[in-house]
Amino acid sequence: MVTDPKSVRAYLRGIGEPYEVPERSPSRGPPYWRSTVLRKKALGGADDAWA
Repeated sequence: MVTDPKSVRAYLRGIGEPYEVPERSPSRGPPYWRSTVLRKKALGGADDAWA
């Protein structure tokens, strides 16, 4: 088992795999609240609140 970060990085570089930590992806926007399915899940069935 390889546990030294330098050894792991060298091994991954040697086999052509990425060895850097990927950057965080941007956050998502809010869900589309006009969807009746999402609205029912979020509000517990109170469908007429957004009509």
